[in-house]
Amino acid sequence: MALSLLPPPPPPPPPWTFAPSSKCVPEDQYTDLKVIDLSLFHLFDDDGSEASKLSSVEADAVQKDLVAQTLKAFNTTGFIALKGHGLTSEDIQHQFALGKLLMEDVGEEEKHRLLANIKEGSWAGYKPQGYHQRPDGSYDCVEHYDFYPYTARESNLPELAKPYTKDFRGFIEHQHYVVLRKLLGVLSLGLGLDKDYLWNLHHRGSANDGALKVGPDEEIDWTHSKDISRYVRYRPLRSERFPPAVKDRAEKDLWEFVHTDFGSLTFRYSQPIAAFQVLVPNGKWRYIRHYPEHIIVSLGDSMEFLTGGVLKAAPHRVVEPPKDQRHLDILGIVYFTRLLSEVKLSLINHSSLKELGAKDVWEEYHKLGGKTLTSNDWITRRSKLVGAKRIKRLEGDPEGVLDDIHFRHHPERVPVAGSSSSRMGPCCRFLLVVVVVVVVLLCRGLMNGTWKFAC
Repeated sequence: MALSLLPPPPPPPPPWTFAPSSKCVPEDQYTDLKVIDLSLFHLFDDDGSEASKLSSVEADAVQKDLVAQTLKAFNTTGFIALKGHGLTSEDIQHQFALGKLLMEDVGEEEKHRLLANIKEGSWAGYKPQGYHQRPDGSYDCVEHYDFYPYTARESNLPELAKPYTKDFRGFIEHQHYVVLRKLLGVLSLGLGLDKDYLWNLHHRGSANDGALKVGPDEEIDWTHSKDISRYVRYRPLRSERFPPAVKDRAEKDLWEFVHTDFGSLTFRYSQPIAAFQVLVPNGKWRYIRHYPEHIIVSLGDSMEFLTGGVLKAAPHRVVEPPKDQRHLDILGIVYFTRLLSEVKLSLINHSSLKELGAKDVWEEYHKLGGKTLTSNDWITRRSKLVGAKRIKRLEGDPEGVLDDIHFRHHPERVPVAGSSSSRMGPCCRFLLVVVVVVVVLLCRGLMNGTWKFAC
């Protein structure tokens, strides 16, 4: 018997155990998402779908119905729950275990060594909790580790995670080459376009180029969309470096402010802690319930721009969990996809989009002489405006139109009713007490006749 020269696989990382679902959230505070089975779509010869087992007539009928359902969901709530994506329960559990390793098991010193260069526009590496300070003095509650596909190299990983380089890459590969490609095909058909239309705005060349199939620390020749694979943890600010008042404000406020995502599609792997909320069509905020082993898919603003609002970017936020889950950290896995950097963010010029009611969001901007933006132009501009104060718009200024578009997708901070940021600060409370005391004294004086006023 020949001996294997391949190194043995690494031992599995310590498992991640999902928390039980909350019993404190009333049923009417959840919104139900349309569940889409991606395995029923047979769009490509190599997609391995269940639909390939059906007769052509049956497959066409099933796919036509599911395309319509998907388009309707993205035109209303802006979210779907995706199953049949090709990842097993074990695959997903393994990725959450890797997320736990990156967030909980790696020491702070090593995390600091691998910090992302956010000021220069790169998210690759660790973003520490409390990096962003809010206008009220509180800090963000989010910590995450990000890969771009081309940064998924052993030398960019903490020591504990290096044995799993292949697993991180395999996860990126499946999301880009399988899930993204197939779902973009579904959306293209729903919009009346060729099935490869949207895929070609995300990917160059062959769909099987093997870009990530190189040695653990070899340079990766990635020429496709600048996707981000993120392992994230939301948690209360427990660190001693935050003053008690700051920690109190942050814990009782939004954990992530209202926004839409930058890119085209976002994949969130469902988890049971009730904190993620979406703005539903009636204008109310509702929790997205846990769909085990499903991917919660939403659209980013770039897709809304390309389709003239036929596909909508959905506003969402992360709130403090309910009482029975408040002591728990939220571990999440998110995959953000973007258009190729040079793709122009103009309305797709196709008759089917007009028939579906598409409207050009850039019309006023172009009338004022604004130059068509690329995907990279928009992401760069929007990144700089996150957290910024809105400046009064000058009449006739195309740059002001861009600011308007940004703040529609990423509103200025509005305090949550009942949150600490909507409460009065110490100075305001003191002034209120003074006013109340003066009013009481005046009333008493008038009633006793001790104070008289000349007419």
